[in-house]
Amino acid sequence: MKIKSVIRHFWALTALVSMSLVNAQAQAALPHTVSFANNQVKANFTLGNTYDLALSLEFEQVVGLHPNNLDITAEVLLPTDPRVTSRLPSTLVEGVTGFPVLVSVSPKTDKGFAFEGLASIEFYTKAIHFDPTIPWRLFTSHDGATFEDITTLTSTGSYRARGSTGRFSDFIILLDQRDSDTIIDTKFAKLNTTVQDNRLAMSASLTNAIDPLMLTLETALVTLDTNTALSATDTLINLLSNASGNNIDDVWRSSGDIVNAKGDILSRLYTLRYSLRTL
Repeated sequence: MKIKSVIRHFWALTALVSMSLVNAQAQAALPHTVSFANNQVKANFTLGNTYDLALSLEFEQVVGLHPNNLDITAEVLLPTDPRVTSRLPSTLVEGVTGFPVLVSVSPKTDKGFAFEGLASIEFYTKAIHFDPTIPWRLFTSHDGATFEDITTLTSTGSYRARGSTGRFSDFIILLDQRDSDTIIDTKFAKLNTTVQDNRLAMSASLTNAIDPLMLTLETALVTLDTNTALSATDTLINLLSNASGNNIDDVWRSSGDIVNAKGDILSRLYTLRYSLRTL
């Protein structure tokens, strides 16, 4: 009886310790240094004794970029945490054990924060080291939706990942072991849906220019013509980058009442180009 009691006590204590570790890991932390200047935010995190993160956000045009208007936090989540696993796009995408850090960027809804076009985001950490054979990618999720790859660059130092977005939400590095064709097809499908969903946010002249290029891009992807796909993607990026607010809705604001069509479409074009270039 005493042995059984000891065993029960051991497992109860183990469960308690495990829960304590999970709770400790799940606590959101504020950056230990943060700066706001020149349309850019730089925030540095130290999470326990293991994980460091230098985060940067950069805007083309921004209003209300002030510490009181923007909440930036980071937290360590177990790779098996439902807040990660329930939002993964595939069983071939999983958390990174060496860097299980979720970053949340949350502009306050009543403070008038707004930006135009694209926002760029970059992760830099020494917790993991760049290896071109390991497909670590930068993902985002808006309002608890499925994570999607927004990577536009990965490089050394020790690991650096960059992406772009037309809105703000959660960001995380994930291991993406899907094959290249699946990744590219998924990115094109999201791009096409975004273009179709925002047709009313664009002028007729702009949609008339976009439509044949999207058809060329789709045909090139189907026929595995990477060079033509890259050319069409580059042309679309140039077309959208030069489009003014008179031709496409291009502002995101924290009140959430308008859609940044330009930023959303461009962010999907840039990450598609990254995947095409890394085939």
